Amino acid sequence: MSFEPVDVHVEDELGNPVPDVLVKVYDEAGAVFFTQAITGTDGKASFLLETLIYSMRFYKFQVGFIQPLHFEVLAAPETNVFDVPAEPFELPLATDPRLCRCSGFFRDMTGAPSRWLDMHIIPEFDPILLEGAAIVTGERHIRTDENGYVQVDLIRGGNYWVNLEAMGADYLRRLCQVPDAASANFPDMLFPRVGEVVFDPADIAVAVDGVLEVTPTVYDSVGRPLVGINSDVAWSIEDPSVASLSIGPDKLTVTGRAVGSTNILAERIDTSIIAIPNTPIVGVPKSVVVT
Repeated sequence: MSFEPVDVHVEDELGNPVPDVLVKVYDEAGAVFFTQAITGTDGKASFLLETLIYSMRFYKFQVGFIQPLHFEVLAAPETNVFDVPAEPFELPLATDPRLCRCSGFFRDMTGAPSRWLDMHIIPEFDPILLEGAAIVTGERHIRTDENGYVQVDLIRGGNYWVNLEAMGADYLRRLCQVPDAASANFPDMLFPRVGEVVFDPADIAVAVDGVLEVTPTVYDSVGRPLVGINSDVAWSIEDPSVASLSIGPDKLTVTGRAVGSTNILAERIDTSIIAIPNTPIVGVPKSVVVT
């Protein structure tokens, strides 16, 4: 027997690589553990293995796999490249166009699924009429399952207090604003952050000494437009020698200073919610061309 290089490629159904998947390698019977690796941004994990038959298991939160998969490592000149299909969790959709299906996973302090976590949902609005039906106040109790998963349908655009029970009489209380969408990630609703900025016009070009007004729309991590442009985002210009930036209550004013290019930058003001991975705001930096 010989040792051969082995590449495991993990991809979703569209062929996109799936990073951060833990790949564990066992003997054919799955009784003896040999080694493990984590896929990179290219969805690839690499090993050096003997020419044997192996069983492999795959782990990533909110991603499903066929478990286990068996692979035979062959001697050179054979190439040992194995494709592994992954099925990332997709948010379920509400069937009622007036409702949003809010779903997601919860973990405990050790990172394990938060099983049987109780939540109490209390509407923060007076009784209203929804297509002729009376919406009366009350309380809805939901609980995560053994995988830490929960889902509930809520009225689009509605505001709800959510009490998450902890140990004893303590609980965490959060105000949730439901987006106008068929689905939403419940944890993002509980702990929203700035998610995206969309600019109008989409292409920002100005002449030297010219002035251009730009309207940015700021969205949170569940896709709700936020009020104003200054309470959630800190704006700046990357190179003020090329263009200057004035910040109004709902518009940015770009003034050309010299021929060249620079970027409009935006940073989250509220950094109290820590996300891993800490993804940047979509849509920035935004290119500015001065002619």
